[in-house]
Amino acid sequence: MHYNTHILKSTDGESICYYKWEASPKVAFKGLVQIAHGLGEHAGRYDDMAHLLQEEGYSVYANDHRAHGKTAEMKRLFGFYDGKEYFDDCIEDMYVLSNLMKAENPKTKFILFGHSMGSLFSRKYVLKYGNELDALILSGTASFIKGLGNIGLVTATTVTAFRGRARGNEFLKSFFFGEFNKKFKPNRTKFDWISSDEKQVDLYAKDPYRIEDFSLGVFLDIIKNSKTLNKSKAFIATPKELPVLMFSGDKDPVGEMGKGVKRVAKQYEKRGLNDFTFNLYEGGRHEMLNEINAEEVKKEVISWLNTRI
Repeated sequence: MHYNTHILKSTDGESICYYKWEASPKVAFKGLVQIAHGLGEHAGRYDDMAHLLQEEGYSVYANDHRAHGKTAEMKRLFGFYDGKEYFDDCIEDMYVLSNLMKAENPKTKFILFGHSMGSLFSRKYVLKYGNELDALILSGTASFIKGLGNIGLVTATTVTAFRGRARGNEFLKSFFFGEFNKKFKPNRTKFDWISSDEKQVDLYAKDPYRIEDFSLGVFLDIIKNSKTLNKSKAFIATPKELPVLMFSGDKDPVGEMGKGVKRVAKQYEKRGLNDFTFNLYEGGRHEMLNEINAEEVKKEVISWLNTRI
């Protein structure tokens, strides 16, 4: 591990664990990168990518979102969320961390990197704070899966109305994770959909901080925000001068095996971003940073970043 962990207090007093990878003193300092992790995982899984960025002269920070990782561990409430709007709370946590980063490293470049659910957080963050960013990187993002998404939205809304936002639900758990794995039958594990690298899949399966059971409010808010963030209004509100790199695998079920993520790319292109790059990797599944060609992907991300920063 190449990081230290710390605790910050968010605006509502919630304790949030964050990780810090300080830039190598052996190279010129280039800027700050904030990472937003995906659903069911945690920021510590980005140690390898963050270490590469350290060696390039970037300081990297990432928090474990509410209900996840070491943030959840403090209360022993993994997957539990009883707030009013999960995205709004998590984005506010991210913004508190952003300000902490800038206070520790004033007058420097600031980059936001989001994966999967974290990419949706980042896309919403940009609508509110985009003018404070110098670059945006989106990994494994998603369009709104019209058929499946609407089924999930109706189900989550109905069940939440009867059971409340804080309780779990086996159907929605299966809906979010089981449906993705069906694309790769016969399955070796429950997590074949994340990568074709079996070693990485097995590491994820054994990760003590991996979570599948979440409060209904988490599932509902993900579906609702996915729908909102994929409307024209959200793309129009993205600052045109912000450099954006988006990458996915063409066998990523979250990106509808390339189809959904292409729709997202077309929307960004249609809105006339001045600097938009889209890389779709052949054969890649959901986690391109953990794919069999991960080293190639990481080098391309860093190269893209260095040319903008």
